[in-house]
Amino acid sequence: MAIVTRAAVASGVGRPLVIDEVDLRSPGPGEVLVEMKASGLCHTDLSIIEGKFPVPLPAILGHEGAGIVLECGDGVTLAKPGDHVILNNLLHCGECRPCRSGRTSFCEAQLQPREPAFTWRGQSLRGGVSSFAAHTVVQEQQLSIIPTDMPFASASLVPCGVLTGTGAVWNDAQVDPGSSVIVFGLGSIGLNVIQAARLAGAARIIAADTNPAKEGPARQFGATDFVNPAGPVLLEEQVERLLGGKLDYAFECVGNPALLARATAMVSPYHGVCMAVGIAGHDQTITLPASTFYFGRTVRGTFIGDGNPREQTPKIVEHYCAGDLKIDELVTHRLPFEQINEGFELMRAGEAIRTVILF
Repeated sequence: MAIVTRAAVASGVGRPLVIDEVDLRSPGPGEVLVEMKASGLCHTDLSIIEGKFPVPLPAILGHEGAGIVLECGDGVTLAKPGDHVILNNLLHCGECRPCRSGRTSFCEAQLQPREPAFTWRGQSLRGGVSSFAAHTVVQEQQLSIIPTDMPFASASLVPCGVLTGTGAVWNDAQVDPGSSVIVFGLGSIGLNVIQAARLAGAARIIAADTNPAKEGPARQFGATDFVNPAGPVLLEEQVERLLGGKLDYAFECVGNPALLARATAMVSPYHGVCMAVGIAGHDQTITLPASTFYFGRTVRGTFIGDGNPREQTPKIVEHYCAGDLKIDELVTHRLPFEQINEGFELMRAGEAIRTVILF
């Protein structure tokens, strides 16, 4: 059924989100109508709002969401009305070359044109899963069913912050037991990197942040050490004293090109891996000396953890239900939907690990 619902519309670069009524079409074949219950606020959304990450506007943003299935279009077999679901950002058709390879999270079906789901003031709105709306229409391959007793606020963080952080460790870097790791930036993704490294068996996990208040959460999630890059002792010297040598792995979760270059120099030139997890501005440049790669050092990025969300999201939920992964603890602020712009102000001020809006 086509409905009128509420959404927070990104109307233009640098503008606050506009909360307004929008028209939402009925789910088509293979699509599902979901009533949203919670959505996390991710720094990528803020980067889009501020124009640092190029996405055409107007649009309904939001890519960390959880809710309840209301209606299914023709041919849907993976979900039914009443199911509690996580909305994954990524499709997984299982048939295209990337899906069959098992080496990438990018499904070619995402390049296929799709009829816009939302209309606002007479114009179609862009969007993905569009979790900044009280209702949304997504493709059935984007859903993962969750236990009915899993809190929606926690479930909403899985498809980006948790999936990216854990996937960067388990899929991309493939952290080894007994290894040494440093994590720059202790927001939601950084903390998920830390706890994924802990589960991978890393022996030393060094958390690095200029905010000393981040040490407590970092240790709670599994960090063995904490260093402040802005401290009186040079960062490289602090790490050298802790380890007596170079690192095995570095994860830059800030999106700062200069910091990424610095992190790269801190891992072993022979087998070290540096992961660029944070998103830098699209117009920024990363500069590394040619000698970076003389002996086998690796520098690579990640796309939402580079995994199959239809397989990995249920595994993350299993880890959470078993008590192995902390997700509840990532949620520091819960706000009603109408206060979504206040949530982004908390992000700008660095006062939140993850803010979740509730519908």
